[in-house]
Amino acid sequence: MFEYCVLIDKENYGTVVKADGPKQYRYEKDRGWVRSGILLDYQMPSGPKLGMYKDITEQEALEMIEHL
Repeated sequence: MFEYCVLIDKENYGTVVKADGPKQYRYEKDRGWVRSGILLDYQMPSGPKLGMYKDITEQEALEMIEHL
């Protein structure tokens, strides 16, 4: 089951991310879901953007993607 979040830092604001354990994907308008390790900066204790994301539901993620 996927977990979803949206990034809220200035650089990546609004980027929708889904994760299935260690597998992470960010949504790109032209390419769809792209495998990425982008959440490492947001979840690692020493990461430069620790906690700068908001957990969202799958429905919220789909609505955000629809409006890109």
